[in-house]
Amino acid sequence: MNKTLGKVIIAGGSGFLGQALSTSLLEEGYEVVILGRLEKPGQNGRFVQWDAKSLGAWVDELENALAVFNLTGRSVDCRYTKENKSLILNSRVDSTKALGEAIRSRENPPSVWLNASTATIYNDRRGDLPAHDEHSEGNAVGFSEEVGRAWEKAFFDAPVEHVRKIAMRISIVLGKGGGAFPVMRRLTKLGLGGKQGPGTQWISWLHIDDWVGIAKFLMKNSLIFGPVNLAAPNPVTNREFMRVLRDSFAPMKIGLPAPTMLMYLGAVLLGTEAELVLKSRKVISRVLSENDFQFRFSKIDAAIRSME
Repeated sequence: MNKTLGKVIIAGGSGFLGQALSTSLLEEGYEVVILGRLEKPGQNGRFVQWDAKSLGAWVDELENALAVFNLTGRSVDCRYTKENKSLILNSRVDSTKALGEAIRSRENPPSVWLNASTATIYNDRRGDLPAHDEHSEGNAVGFSEEVGRAWEKAFFDAPVEHVRKIAMRISIVLGKGGGAFPVMRRLTKLGLGGKQGPGTQWISWLHIDDWVGIAKFLMKNSLIFGPVNLAAPNPVTNREFMRVLRDSFAPMKIGLPAPTMLMYLGAVLLGTEAELVLKSRKVISRVLSENDFQFRFSKIDAAIRSME
């Protein structure tokens, strides 16, 4: 077997974010193991099955591993019924607790554990108020915010020693291959690229290339630990975001707006929640700035143009 730079475990690594990271790590010379329930065709990384809540043979993969990422979690793009709320919360908390138990059981555990979290942990922020950073209190009220706090509590309460822990508070990640962007681009091409709701709500975003860059930067930088916001340094309003989309994809750069009431009605018909678009999230990262991380895409115009 060829010598690698080390083994990296990505739990929940078969999705949009995990596969982008896995591809880059493999190209760089790391061994990558994907923990998942079902192996997907064309998946990058060696697949190992787990149920994301209990210990099993997969635990052995953590011995002498360099790092473990946990990206496990049921999609929030659904109606927030009692059942779905339970699935969203438990998929995140249970997988985190299982990884904590597994890491604790290892004689030579990974040196760093990077667990997904969410930038929605902060209060709704509107107008010209300054953006939240890692020093802001994550005490907002609401389902998404409560999930974020429970997720991070399970992570930071895990009794593992000599393992650096980073909670990655991820904002909306934009890329051709998945996430929300392909749907937004399609709607814009159909002439539905106007402002959504009031248009004044802030959007914190991140290009997929910078997601990969930050994930590897955090893995390698031994001085960083604790919560880190994964967001570009220039959040934009929904009105500005949709303008940039129209400039790139809309016929004649025209797009019909979607009033707030229509957003709520449309969310019901599409089986999702309007708050995913109407919430105002204005988040930046002081940690990345202080550690001189260099974004490839710091402005939304260039980020969107790269996906034309």
